[in-house]
Amino acid sequence: MYNNGLVLEGGGNRSIYTSGVLDAFMDEKIDFEYVIGVSAGSCNGVSFIAKNYRRQHDIIINYSNDKRYMGAGNMLKGHSFLNTDWIFGELAYDILPLNQDVFENSKTVLCAVATNGETGKAEYFYPKSMRGECPELKASCSLPGVTNGVKIGNSTYFDGGLVDSIPLERAFEDGCKKCVVILTRHKGYVKKPITPKVQKIFKKFPKIGEAVTNRHTMYNHQLDFVKKAEAEGLVYIVQPTAPLNVGTLEKDTSKLEAIYRLGYKQGKDNAQAVKEFLSK
Repeated sequence: MYNNGLVLEGGGNRSIYTSGVLDAFMDEKIDFEYVIGVSAGSCNGVSFIAKNYRRQHDIIINYSNDKRYMGAGNMLKGHSFLNTDWIFGELAYDILPLNQDVFENSKTVLCAVATNGETGKAEYFYPKSMRGECPELKASCSLPGVTNGVKIGNSTYFDGGLVDSIPLERAFEDGCKKCVVILTRHKGYVKKPITPKVQKIFKKFPKIGEAVTNRHTMYNHQLDFVKKAEAEGLVYIVQPTAPLNVGTLEKDTSKLEAIYRLGYKQGKDNAQAVKEFLSK
C-alpha cells in the first residue's frame, strides 16, 4: 500500500510540459512513493526519481533536431526512424547520464507501461535499475510506425499509451491511496477516432492496429475515470490550461521551450495545493 502515487501521461515531445511540472515539484521538494508512467511519461518519471533536474528538458530541446534522434537516415543504418537505440544508449548514458545511484537507492517504486505486440494488452514492468539498455523503458516509448518495437522474452513490445494512456486504474490496483495525475492534454480534450484503414500499416502486429483504431474509446473512458476519482477526492490533476498545439514528434524548439515554461509555472502554481492534497 502506498500513501500516494504519481501518474504520468505520455505524448512524445509534448511531454516536455510534464518535465516542467516535475522540475517545479523538485524545487518544491515534492516526492511520491510510487510513480507510473507511459511512454515519454515513464522517461519523465525516471529522471524525477533520479533527481536529474532539467534532464528531460535538455534531451528534447537539445536533441530533437539531431539526426541521430529522429530521421530517415537512421533506417539506412538498421535503426528505426525514431532511433530508440541511440536515445536509450549513447544519449541516455553518455551525453546526458542519469543519476544511477540516486535512482537505485530511491524508495520510490517505478512502473513503466508497455503494450504487448502479440496480445495487444498492457503489461507493467517495475525496473529497479536503469543500467544497461533497460528494455522495459525503451519498450514503453516505442511508438509503432516510427520504431520497430522492443523484444523482451518471446514478445515484441510497443508504446504503453496505445492501450493504457492514463494508468490511474493500475496505480489504484497497485495500492495507491491517492494520486497526482499529470496530463499533457488540456481540460475538455476529447480524443477523436481515426480511420480503421490505419490497421493496414500494422499487418505484422494486427493487435497493435486494433489498439490504434480503438484508442479514442479507451482514452476517453480513462479521462472519465480520472475525473470521477478527482470528484471523489482521490486525485489531483495538473494539466495544460490551453491546447499545446504541438505534435508527438514536434521539433520546433521555441514552441517546446514555451511549453516547458508553462509546465514549470503550473507546477509552481499548484505546488502548495499538491502538498495539502498529499498531506490529507
